[in-house]
Amino acid sequence: MITRQYRPSWLRRLILPAVTAVFLGYFGYHAVNGEYGMVGRARFENRTQELNAELARLNAEKAALEAHVRLLRPSSLDQDMVDERARIQLSVVNPNEVVIMDFDKLAQAKSN
Repeated sequence: MITRQYRPSWLRRLILPAVTAVFLGYFGYHAVNGEYGMVGRARFENRTQELNAELARLNAEKAALEAHVRLLRPSSLDQDMVDERARIQLSVVNPNEVVIMDFDKLAQAKSN
């Protein structure tokens, strides 16, 4: 029976720790910088705050528009609102009224 004796290589003993370090490094990097890591979570939270602020702004705008529409409904028609809309749409005034023109606002309205 032949036995072979050899001296174990020191590189062979480093293979498992090296592979383990590579895996730990990979998963550690992605735990911090990955899409769902700590940095990604901060990005998600910032985006959530931005979207909540925009939602609050849009809800306020929606409430203002609903209030405006409520005043224009036939069942609860406000005479002042009808008068205002007619003057704006038809560009008419009463003969005894004084008209003050704001040319800056007119220029802005034309540019928009």
